[in-house]
Amino acid sequence: NPAENFIASANNKTLKDFKYHISNLWEPSSRIDRIRELLTSKQKQSVNDFKKYQMDQVSPYARTIVPYIIKSFEGIKVKDKNLNTSLELLRKWNFDMNKYSQTPAIYSVLLKYLLRNIYHDEMGDDLYNRFVFLANVPYRSLLQILEKPESVWFDNVKTPKRESHEEIIRKSLSDALSYLEDKFGKDLTNWQWGGMHKVTFKHAFSGNLSLLDKYINIGPYELGGDGTTLFNTEYPFAESIEEFSMFRHSEFDNVLGPSMRFIFDFANPDEFHLILTTGQSGNVMSDNYKDQTPLWLHGIYMKIRTDEESIRKNKNLLKITRE
Repeated sequence: NPAENFIASANNKTLKDFKYHISNLWEPSSRIDRIRELLTSKQKQSVNDFKKYQMDQVSPYARTIVPYIIKSFEGIKVKDKNLNTSLELLRKWNFDMNKYSQTPAIYSVLLKYLLRNIYHDEMGDDLYNRFVFLANVPYRSLLQILEKPESVWFDNVKTPKRESHEEIIRKSLSDALSYLEDKFGKDLTNWQWGGMHKVTFKHAFSGNLSLLDKYINIGPYELGGDGTTLFNTEYPFAESIEEFSMFRHSEFDNVLGPSMRFIFDFANPDEFHLILTTGQSGNVMSDNYKDQTPLWLHGIYMKIRTDEESIRKNKNLLKITRE
C-alpha cells in the first residue's frame, strides 16, 4: 500500500539496501523516472492515458547526459556549421526520441562514441564488447563516470598527453558528426533517427538464407525511442557477432522491446486492451502471421470482450481502438 497510491516497475532497482542479493543487472532509473513523472502528472489516469504512456519516447536519461555535452563546449569557438547546428538542437531538445527528429540520431551516435572513447583504449575489442554486451551496464557506468571528471578513464592511454573529460566529450560529438555525414551526407535534414533505428521481427529460421528471410521476417520498420524510454526500443552497443544468427544486427537495430502491450481497467472487468508485435500465428502462411504489426507500431490496440453473453453470442468480441 505505497503512499503514492501506485506500484510501478521498469526493471529498476526498487530498494537501495536489501540484505539478500537479487541482481546487479538493474536498468538505469530513466524508465521508472518517466513512469513516475507521468503517473504523478494528474490525479486520475484513463485507459487512453496508458495507451499514450506505453508509446512514450521521452528519455530522462538523455535529459541527464545532454548538459554534460553542452557544458563541454562552453568557451569553445565552433566554426563547423553542422556542429553548431547540432549543439543548438541539443540545447533546445525536449528529449523525445522521435523517429522523425535528427536530434535523437545525433545524441545516440554521440553516446556510442562517448562510451568507446572512454573505455575502449583501456579494454581493447574483446573486453569492451563484453562490457557493453548488456546495454544496462554501460548505461549505468556512463552516468557514474560523468560525475567524476577527474577519472583516469577519460585519458586515452594511446596518446602522450592526458585528455580531459571535456575533450573526450567534444571528440565524441565530432566523431558522431563524421559518422552521420559519411552515412547520410552533410545535409543534416537527412539524419532522422528512424532512418537508422529500425526493428525486424525475425523468424526462428532467419539467417540461413537471405531469400527466405525476405519472406519469413517481418520488417524492417523505422522506430523512435531507445533503451531508456518507456516504449523500450533498445539497441546493442556491442558489435554484431556473425557466427550466431541471433546476435547478427546492423548498428542501432532494435533488439529488445515490448512483445505485448496490455491494459486492463478494473472499472470495466469484462474487457481488456491488447496488442502483440506480429500476430497470433507462427505459421507464415496464416493471415494472422503479421496482421498486428501495423497496429503495434502505431499504438493501436484490440479491445477484447470477455463477458459470457458476448462470448455466447459471438458478438462484438473484438474491436480495434485508437484514441
